[in-house]
Amino acid sequence: MRKIQFFLILSFISQMVYSQVKTTDELYKTAKKLDSLIFDIGFNKCDLSHYKSIVSNDLEFYHDKGGITSGEKAFTASIKNNICGGPNKIKRDLVPNSIKVYPLFNNNVLYAFIEEGEHDFFEFSNGKWNQGSRAKFTILWTLEDKQWKMKRVLSYDHHL
Repeated sequence: MRKIQFFLILSFISQMVYSQVKTTDELYKTAKKLDSLIFDIGFNKCDLSHYKSIVSNDLEFYHDKGGITSGEKAFTASIKNNICGGPNKIKRDLVPNSIKVYPLFNNNVLYAFIEEGEHDFFEFSNGKWNQGSRAKFTILWTLEDKQWKMKRVLSYDHHL
């Protein structure tokens, strides 16, 4: 019985240490800032000038409707040509309170984190924004030369 109690306590403590961070945590704030740089500034405002500094050269972006995009250059070109250069503008809004952030450690040193959440997409037509799809996303952010980089992305479950 003592062994079971010990393992339950140990399991609970490990969940506290390595589970989702609180919204007041600096890592959560970092995730929100990076998310804003990718989507609010880049995707919505079409300012892609900072992508090179926050998107990994070996990015893998898996999209349930658009397939796989590999690398920072291809990702930036895709946003530039399909989102910013197309006749129909699209914007992305983060679903409020949907972001969850999970730190990843190696020997107690933070080396990456997972950001997951939901977002809504809107299409601009006939002079107004119209609700498009809602989707889930998961992003793996890694530290590369002391800089957070978007490394792996899953964008899935797009539905109206």
